Amino acid sequence: MDNLQTIGLPAIPEPDNPASPQLSPLFLYIPISRLVLLSILSLGMYEAYWIYKNWRFIKERDPLYSFILPFWRGFFGYFYCHSLLRRIHDDSVAHSLLKPTFAPRILATGWIILMVLSNIMSRFPDITVAAMSGFLPSFLCLVPVQNYINKVTLMRNKEEHYYRWSKGHVFCLIVGCFFWLGILLELTSVTSN
Repeated sequence: MDNLQTIGLPAIPEPDNPASPQLSPLFLYIPISRLVLLSILSLGMYEAYWIYKNWRFIKERDPLYSFILPFWRGFFGYFYCHSLLRRIHDDSVAHSLLKPTFAPRILATGWIILMVLSNIMSRFPDITVAAMSGFLPSFLCLVPVQNYINKVTLMRNKEEHYYRWSKGHVFCLIVGCFFWLGILLELTSVTSN
């Protein structure tokens, strides 16, 4: 195994040791603060990316899901949120380390309801109502799931580093800032009239 590491290949994890430092995360391992911040700044768009990335992790490690298209599962998150949260909840590797305490059906339903309400509110002609749609806390339905993912990840590998800021994270941040800039400019023009 040491010879593999000296030529730059990753070490093969030892199956007997679930806390082996070579084990990679089962799902998207990010700080809760990043989930909350990017969800607020992107007006919920980051949550679709979160769904996409978790499906990518599942596809890469589970042959039963090798046929799925994670991008479309994130894009159509309304239809795949239930199955994603159920899949995370029922994951055998994660479950062997820590029994989940979140209710996937309730959280997924809550997330869908809040996202639908947010989309409806954003269509109101009153810009104040449209701006308030960005404050519907749909991300709160994903926080217990992310908290579980983070705990399981650290149980598998105490030295695991959070998933880096990817192009998708930066894209959500930049687009979200433009959304908020547009809302603020619209609000200032309405108040000045």
